[in-house]
Amino acid sequence: MNRIDFLNKINTYAARFVLEVEGFNATNQYHINIHAESFLIPVLNEVFGLNLENLNSTQRKNYPAIDLADFKNRVAFQITAPSNVEKIKGTIEKFFRHELDTAFDVLYVYIITHKNEKYNEEKLQALIPANFTFLSSEHVIDKDAILQKINSISSTPRIQTIAKLYEHEFSDIQIEMRKQKFISGYLNNEPENIFPNLLNISFPKHFYKAELNINEQKLTDSLNDYLIKTGKKPIKKMKPGKLVKSALRENNLKAHDWLLHENSILTFRNLTDSSDPFLKIVDVGTVTQINSKEYYEMSDDAKRVFKNLLRNTLIQFCSLKTIEWFGKKEVFRFANNSKLPNQKKIKWKGKKEATKTVIFEMINKKEGHIICYRNLAFRSSFLNIEDKWFLVINPTWSFTNPGGYHTSRFEPDYMSGIKRLENNKAILNYFRFFGYYLSYTDLFSTNYPYMQIHSTMTLPLSPKLEEKAWKPAKISTKTLAIPLEDIQTDNELFENNLFD
Repeated sequence: MNRIDFLNKINTYAARFVLEVEGFNATNQYHINIHAESFLIPVLNEVFGLNLENLNSTQRKNYPAIDLADFKNRVAFQITAPSNVEKIKGTIEKFFRHELDTAFDVLYVYIITHKNEKYNEEKLQALIPANFTFLSSEHVIDKDAILQKINSISSTPRIQTIAKLYEHEFSDIQIEMRKQKFISGYLNNEPENIFPNLLNISFPKHFYKAELNINEQKLTDSLNDYLIKTGKKPIKKMKPGKLVKSALRENNLKAHDWLLHENSILTFRNLTDSSDPFLKIVDVGTVTQINSKEYYEMSDDAKRVFKNLLRNTLIQFCSLKTIEWFGKKEVFRFANNSKLPNQKKIKWKGKKEATKTVIFEMINKKEGHIICYRNLAFRSSFLNIEDKWFLVINPTWSFTNPGGYHTSRFEPDYMSGIKRLENNKAILNYFRFFGYYLSYTDLFSTNYPYMQIHSTMTLPLSPKLEEKAWKPAKISTKTLAIPLEDIQTDNELFENNLFD
């Protein structure tokens, strides 16, 4: 993007800012005025070259006359929505009554709606000492005055930074979040339910251990025949993990829910069942049943081994839900069609039936071809609290090349871009979606007896804690190879009202 594009973006979002404030104020909701102060700090710092602080946070509540201040540069701001001359007079009177002119040389009154076209300068000057300069034409400012100052900035990176600040605060998602919070009462003391990113899991009371019984030489010879035919060098010995996978493949079994530990297989599969295909690769005489709880409580090392077994069992569980384990990035992601990769949507049910796009096509707008795919994904870990086990889910994305599997070379840029657009509410909704999807079963679901994942749980919290809607954006001057505009915000979980 060039300088003109950044300026146009600032103009658009600055207008949104004013409209949003006027909309809330029209219904006697004024808390947004307070939170506007936090947003304006980084903007005013960039425009005026200051280091402002919010006095209501850093000093004390209801600091007289002013809201923001830079004590080093001796500049102060009053942030207000009313634009009448009486409001300006009141600010000036308080400023000098509290002798703030001893700490500050410049006072600005920032009108977050629209300032008047003209103020009675004689009335204002009557309140101002001879050694202090305050002119309504220069020191009473609004968005238009700020836009004029921004337009005079010669540095394009500075303008880009300001554009990002505006974009961060006035995206569709941010505005919708603030609307919902103000409608429900922004500072009410009602309790709320919070969502820890934990899903309760259950698994069999016992797991099984058995020593391997694999004809290693036969498998190695078979592999070497293939390698030689394809022009590759033969191997002398197969690694243990690869040996087990080859043995399973030889018996037409594609399974992940096992762990190789000390030359033995660990699995929740019932190895005392004569029909289990794993019996073809183990020494049946060594099959041992082990109590899960007694094992993982034995030592920290035993618990680490058990967590690895849970992780592999989860891989098998997720494969039945069309979610694949991508080991190179250590993420679980929705799997694309290996033969014909394309966008993917899944029918599911939260409060009501809906369709969720879990794989997006990233299209080159100029040439019309697919650049890569964006797969909804999560990172996982396991947590043991007393007798309960939890799956910890951290939602993320995986970007694949047009083939639908290998990592796209654009992933770092796309990932950086999407993190700028998404907020905590979006991540929470992705977590809740995974909670619904992983725990949901019906008559058509494939039964998997070795792991069950239960629906999301809530913890009551009182009084309600509200996150600040007006958080400063994280600014990065790094230039993306992909325009941020090409990354469409995923609004499906907002628009469908699928959550309480």
